[in-house]
Amino acid sequence: MEITDVSVTKLRAELDEPNAISKGRSTDSRAAAIVEVETDEGITGVGEGYGPNPHIVETVVERKFAEKLVGENPLDVERLWEELVRGYTYWDQKGQGVSAASGVDMALWDIVGKHYDAPVHRLLGGDARGNGRIRAYASDLFWDDPEAMAETAAGYVEDGFAGVKTHLGNGRDADEVRVEAIQDAIGDAELMVDMNCGYERPEALRVGKMLENYDVYWYEEPLSPYDVDGYAHLREKLDVPIATGENEYTRWGFKRLFEAGAVDFAMPDVMRCGGVTETKKICSLAGAFDVTPTPHNFSTGVGLAATLQVIACSPETEWLELDVTDYDLYESLLTSPLDVDDDGRVAVPTDPGLGVELTDDVVETYGID
Repeated sequence: MEITDVSVTKLRAELDEPNAISKGRSTDSRAAAIVEVETDEGITGVGEGYGPNPHIVETVVERKFAEKLVGENPLDVERLWEELVRGYTYWDQKGQGVSAASGVDMALWDIVGKHYDAPVHRLLGGDARGNGRIRAYASDLFWDDPEAMAETAAGYVEDGFAGVKTHLGNGRDADEVRVEAIQDAIGDAELMVDMNCGYERPEALRVGKMLENYDVYWYEEPLSPYDVDGYAHLREKLDVPIATGENEYTRWGFKRLFEAGAVDFAMPDVMRCGGVTETKKICSLAGAFDVTPTPHNFSTGVGLAATLQVIACSPETEWLELDVTDYDLYESLLTSPLDVDDDGRVAVPTDPGLGVELTDDVVETYGID
């Protein structure tokens, strides 16, 4: 089998209302770069490369990677990963180059699964939990009035989710009012708070001390992803667990986090850190450092499916981050409907490959130039 073409389709979905996060930042739409790898046997693999501007992923994939990939055997995933990430991204060790390679890697695994008529997790070790389901937390609860946030969070728990993640990061006092309201509303469910890198060290420490009073499950990305020493400092000073890693790349980047003692919950993003191949390795590496990997996932249905496949075969992992915001590009890209039971546990896709497809209807509705 040979690769005959590699391309990117750019999608954008408008949101019903802006998603507001830390420091007043918000967005009214979400874009995606969907990678397609075609073969001479008629099998097409689908992946997703992260980037708020999908044109960058398109440029890297089509102008840099395609010439290398065409003519290659798509089943040689490890070799192609090495050539793309350790070869073609030599001058771009983190960022959009690796994100683009992540999308290609996901598409290659989709081809492998379709070729062998098996879901990807079966080819990477099988079902590590033995029940075909993964516990999910509801993501995301965006910045709003405390009462509105509490009401929304309570609804997620009523739907069966055992955890809820909220966006904070607009000052200690404003954060505390919302934490208290949400915690009261969700009862025994877990509360994860995400600061979206909104603080510098002194304020991050003050906010962390406040969070200790509310039994918060984790304190996510309070600092810039560059400040590894700062995360280690917070972890030493605080009782609340630290979560970070969605903006980190490859196992080497995560190794630095682990060696610095900077994280309790590692959050590799399959669309960013190196694809299925690398996310699986990062999860194993985290386990060797007694760090719990819980992959970041706020994507289209392609990123969701790939994340589910990796978590399914990685016994070290905890939680699936499940987008519950009615994002139009979530279930529309899955080959079978998303199956979430009354306890908030999500069924791992069993269709061949990742369990995704890019249909003409989706392209016609959401495609952008």
